[in-house]
Amino acid sequence: MTDSAAGRVVVKFVEDIDAADRDELTRRLEGVGLAPRVGFDLGDRGAIPQRLLPAAVITLFHEVAEAGAERLAQATQAARDWLVVTPVPGFVELEVDVTRQLIVIRASDPDRAAEALKRVLPSGLTGDPAGSPTGGPLAWDGDRWAVEPAQPTARITGPPPRVLALDTDWFSAKGGVSTFNRSLCAALARAGADVVCVVLKPSPDEITHARNAGVTLLAAPAPATGGPRDALARRPRLADGWVPDLVVGHGRITGGHARIQVEDHFPAAARAHIVHTWSDHIEWQRGDRPDAGAIAEDRWKEDIELARTATRAFGVGPLLHGLLGRDLSAYPDTPAPGRIDPGFELDDDTLRVPPGWHQRQVVLTGRLDDWPVKGLDLAARAVGAAVELLSLGGTEPELVLRGVPPTEHGRLRELVLGWAGRRTLQVTPRAYSTREDDLRADLRRACLALMPSRAEAFGLVGCEAIVAGTPLLVSARSGLGGLLREVLPAEDAALVVLPVEDDEPTDTQRWAFETARILRDPPGSFAIAERIRRTMAERVTSAKAAAAVLSTLG
Repeated sequence: MTDSAAGRVVVKFVEDIDAADRDELTRRLEGVGLAPRVGFDLGDRGAIPQRLLPAAVITLFHEVAEAGAERLAQATQAARDWLVVTPVPGFVELEVDVTRQLIVIRASDPDRAAEALKRVLPSGLTGDPAGSPTGGPLAWDGDRWAVEPAQPTARITGPPPRVLALDTDWFSAKGGVSTFNRSLCAALARAGADVVCVVLKPSPDEITHARNAGVTLLAAPAPATGGPRDALARRPRLADGWVPDLVVGHGRITGGHARIQVEDHFPAAARAHIVHTWSDHIEWQRGDRPDAGAIAEDRWKEDIELARTATRAFGVGPLLHGLLGRDLSAYPDTPAPGRIDPGFELDDDTLRVPPGWHQRQVVLTGRLDDWPVKGLDLAARAVGAAVELLSLGGTEPELVLRGVPPTEHGRLRELVLGWAGRRTLQVTPRAYSTREDDLRADLRRACLALMPSRAEAFGLVGCEAIVAGTPLLVSARSGLGGLLREVLPAEDAALVVLPVEDDEPTDTQRWAFETARILRDPPGSFAIAERIRRTMAERVTSAKAAAAVLSTLG
C-alpha cells in the first residue's frame, strides 16, 4: 500500500489460464497507462464451482482510483478487449482497493463506459470511502452499468400523504395479491405515508399485525346488495377528517372498487392500479377449456380499462410491465405505466446452511389445484429422473407439495407418482396454508425449491425462497425469472432460471440435471443461494416499490 508507482494495479488469475493469455491482459493494461503486477493465483473459493470464478481479478490501488471514472473506464476497456480476443471463459472483476467497490466486466462494447460511470459516480472515485458507492457490485453489461449504487431510503418531508389500499384479506388467504399488498402497505408506512388498508373481515390477529407494520386495518362496511366483495366499493369508516390522497387497487380483484372509491367518494384522490396477472398467458394453461380464450379476453380488457383510466398503472415485475406498456400504447393520452418489483429484504440475516438430515427435501408451493399452470407434472418428472443421476447412499429425496386442496391429497399424490415414474419416491402432500410460519418452515427444511411454472406473471413463492436462502430453480416464463436475469450476473442467473419449452423430454432432462446438481452438493448450492439472496436484497427493495407508487402523486 505504500508503493506510489503511477497506475499501480495487481492482477490475479485462476490457475488454468496459460502464460500467453496472462501476458495478453497485462499488455493491454500497460497499453492504457497502467503498471500491472501479477499476484498470486486466485485461491480456493470453497464449494463454489470453478466455472463461477472470475477469470481474473484486477485490483486498482489508491492512486489509480484517484484518477476517477476515465481511468476506471480504461481498465474496463482493457479487460473487455481481453475477454473478446482470448478463449478465456467467464468474466473479470475490477476491485478498487481503497473503497472495496467491485465492478464486473462480462459483456461487449463498453465504448460509453466513461460517461456512464460518471453518472453513477458523479464525484469520481476517490480514496474517501464516504464518497464512494456502497451498493456494488456494478456490472457493465454492454451499454450501461446495470446496477446503480444503493442510496439511502428517501423519506417523505412535509405532511404525510394519505394512502387507502383495498384488498380482500390482510393475511394471504387467497394467494399472492394479499402477500404483495401487505408488503407494499408496510413499505409505504416505512416511507412516511399514513396508510389505511380496507379488507372484508379482518381478524384481531390481522389488525394487530397491520398495526405493528404501521398500517391501520379496517373492515369494509357490509354491502346492502351484491356479493361480499361489493363491500369494498362502499365508503369506509375512516377517522374524522381523514381523506385519501391516493387510492390503490389490485387488478380485477379490487381495482374496480378503487375506481368507485375515487369516482363516488374521494374525487380529489389519485388512483394507482396495479396489474398482477396476464390472462392470455395463464388461461390457456388450465387444461382443455373451450371458453379459455373468451375468459382471457374479458379479464384482460377489464384490467386494461382499469389501468388506462387510473392516474397511473403499474405492472408487477418486468413481464407485466412490458406487456402493460405495449397494450396501453394504444391509448395515446394514457401515461406510461410504472413498474413495481417486490422487495427481497432479509427477515433473517443468519447464514443458511443445508439441513442436516440425510433425506433431502424438494418443495413446490402454490395453489396446486392449478397444477398445469404451476408445472407440477414437470417437477415430478424432474425429481424422478434426478434420482437416476444421484448417488445418495440409497436414500431418495422427498418431494413436498404445499398447496394441495383438502380432498385432493390422495389423487394428486397418485398423479405425481405416475409422472415421476418411481413408486418408491416419497411424495408428501400438504394443504394450502395462510400461515407465514408454515411456508418459512417448508423452505428452511428444504434443500431445493422448484417453480417450473408454464405461466407465472411474477412468482412470489420464488421470491420467498430466495429470501429464505433456499436453492431455487425457477421458470424463465415467469416475471421473477426475468427479474433475476436482469439483476444477477449472467453466470448466477443461469444457475437459477431454466427454460420451460413444453417439450417433455427436453424439459425433463434439463430440470432433472439441475435438480441433481443441487441435491448432490448442498454446501455448494447453499453458498450460491446465499450469494444470490444478498445480491437481490441489496438491489431490489420494497422502499423502491413504495417510492414508485408514491410517484403517482407527482
